[in-house]
Amino acid sequence: MNLGEAIKNIRQAKGLSQGEMQKRTGILRSYLSRVENGHTIPSLATLQRLASAMGVTLADFFSPDGKPSAESLAVAAAQANDPASQHLAELKTLLPQLTTQQRDQLLDMVKDMAAALRRS
Repeated sequence: MNLGEAIKNIRQAKGLSQGEMQKRTGILRSYLSRVENGHTIPSLATLQRLASAMGVTLADFFSPDGKPSAESLAVAAAQANDPASQHLAELKTLLPQLTTQQRDQLLDMVKDMAAALRRS
């Protein structure tokens, strides 16, 4: 099985459309289509964004049967029920779209909010 097929199989097994993946990762649907059809080989950073958006590991893209491991599925199911994990997963997909300065500002803002909560 090739990488593109594995990505497509996992995406479909998760019930995600290419449009939903675009929303989650910022990766254009047309680019994802080229990856899934074997016309383009994605970078490691792109693979990580796709894996994060689907709640699987990079290793799942290279499994012999092209399906996520039972462990990855269990982790994804647990995270789906945890609001904090859901927010972190969404942030993880959006952070690559921010500049270094914006990421630093976001982190400072979150630290300030957490410190204010501890004081109250």
